[in-house]
Amino acid sequence: MTHPLLRETEDMDVYTAIRGRRSVTLLAEDTPDRAVLERVLRASVWAPNHHMTEPWRFHVLTGDARQAMGNAVAAQLEQNLDPADTAAAAAARQARTRLLRAPVVIVVSQVGSDDPVLDLEDYAAACCATQNLLLAAHAEGLATKWRTGDMCDYPGAKEFLGLPPSHRIVAYLYVGYPSPKLGPDQRERAPAQIAWLGWDAA
Repeated sequence: MTHPLLRETEDMDVYTAIRGRRSVTLLAEDTPDRAVLERVLRASVWAPNHHMTEPWRFHVLTGDARQAMGNAVAAQLEQNLDPADTAAAAAARQARTRLLRAPVVIVVSQVGSDDPVLDLEDYAAACCATQNLLLAAHAEGLATKWRTGDMCDYPGAKEFLGLPPSHRIVAYLYVGYPSPKLGPDQRERAPAQIAWLGWDAA
């Protein structure tokens, strides 16, 4: 059955997907179908990847798992917390509830490498996989938001997901259907800054 908030996406070409994708903060409570998410995740790994290391990993959280991860991260932040440090206390409170902002949260991580060149290449590949995921989700009529920040660096986040310290959390992707309260986003991007080298003058 088609979700009432699902956009018409049949035969969406890549240019339409690129120009139409937006970061959406306001999401409906409905959880997308797992089969749709599996299609999106399968599409994500067709990203450019030097040496075919396939460094990306995905954890898909919904339901109580979102709160469990938030609680685990917050509990670690609260250890040895100085009561006078209001900023740290606020960060712990935010970590406890942050993942509840979307019905599904996909955590994209990258396998770390001791080789700094390979590590940078693999980070770029994981970012490309993340963009593939966002475009595929948009083509499926889903709304997404790519979040980074301090949650990517908290040791408690990696511990909850079973990631070793050497891995890097690249993105928290908030995934769902756009809220019916959300109006159309008419914002445009500035034209690309391009230097044409070796081309005849137009």
